[in-house]
Amino acid sequence: MRFDFWNNSATRDTSTPLRAAITAEREGRGAGDALQVGSDDSYERLAAILGLSPGGTVGGVTVNERNALGFASVWACVLAISQDLAALPCQLYRNLPGGGKEPVSGHPASRVLNLAASPLQNAMPFRMIMHATVLLHGNAYALIKYGPKYSIKAIFYKHPSQTEVLQDGGRLYYRFAGDATVYQDYEVLHLRGLCLDRYGILGLSVLSLHRENIGTGLAAQRTSARFYDNGAKVSSTLETPNKLTPEQGAKLKTQFGTQYSGADNAGKVIVLEEGMKFKSIGLPPADAQFLDTRKFTAREVASMFRVPAHKMGDLERSTNNNIEQQGIDYVQNCLTPWAVSTEQEYQLKLLRTSEVDTHYWKHNFNGLLRGDAAARAAFYRTMTDIGAYSINEVRALEDDNGIGDAGDVRFVQVNRQTLENAMLAKPDPTKQPAAGPPPSE
Repeated sequence: MRFDFWNNSATRDTSTPLRAAITAEREGRGAGDALQVGSDDSYERLAAILGLSPGGTVGGVTVNERNALGFASVWACVLAISQDLAALPCQLYRNLPGGGKEPVSGHPASRVLNLAASPLQNAMPFRMIMHATVLLHGNAYALIKYGPKYSIKAIFYKHPSQTEVLQDGGRLYYRFAGDATVYQDYEVLHLRGLCLDRYGILGLSVLSLHRENIGTGLAAQRTSARFYDNGAKVSSTLETPNKLTPEQGAKLKTQFGTQYSGADNAGKVIVLEEGMKFKSIGLPPADAQFLDTRKFTAREVASMFRVPAHKMGDLERSTNNNIEQQGIDYVQNCLTPWAVSTEQEYQLKLLRTSEVDTHYWKHNFNGLLRGDAAARAAFYRTMTDIGAYSINEVRALEDDNGIGDAGDVRFVQVNRQTLENAMLAKPDPTKQPAAGPPPSE
């Protein structure tokens, strides 16, 4: 079997100095740790091979997985998406022969996705780390372990930097660091983001594509910390009518800085002597522009992940009137595409071949989409009035038990009728009612 994807080629290619350097680098690394196009460390290692400056730095700040999560906006976006998706119940359904669907309980994969992924992780931490990894790296991997009759026993997370993706004959194969086994495509969960490589296989890394934006935000965050560490930074002056010697000026500056600068001394009463005056300069224009830059960078990060600003704690443009609509937009345009991609991967990898065409996974978004109590009550009233929902179905949506068989009965309003029936019941204006005795008093 000869793999022709990003793996160690059986033939040493030294046709150019660049290819020779890459080939030597690949051969010098162990199985499962080959250079991968799209992995986070590949660009930095390739730069080292070519003798270029170390990659991954912007404004003197290194941009990698750990540092990027230290940027508050990146952390908030990744945490929001990964937590929200991981917290959703992932239900298995079966299509009925006569139409419709029904939930399936007791499937081994349901336990793995909703209770315990493996002896190392419960289901929610596992799903969180998978979504967080694909958000940052563009790819996330997990090795599937089988029990008797190919039933799903456990799923083990694998980091992209320890994963090698191979291709042979139109099929994908995977190898992991420290494991010489080559796993087939159906043995590995592979979540991926936008793919633009020649095979459309590996997702693009946000850390690599938006390194400048994230690095700018990290640099601004570091500068902000230094700004507040230096509490006496050109924000005020001391004016005196007396002439001070250099020694007196230095002593006064030291005493004032010790007693009144820094966050711990904020709010203290300043005591001035001998006609001395304190004058506040205010925030310099450059610093005000710097704060605006931080806001702009944070909003750029939010747009990268398609997360509304209020999910990052930025309520500057949110109101009580629009925040609910922003939440719905977040579910529809951010979470739903990731959920659909994940559901398809689960369907192909976590079901038996005989189940793939008749079963499917579905995340339940009802909890995130429902509005306040008044809005839900109005919705349920409308749906029960037209017979779309029964009382038991409404109670199920509110996570309440049914009330028995009587709750399965559907109702419609008496005054609702079809247009045809309304036309049949319409009186003929050419026919006058027969004359009769006047009504009695």
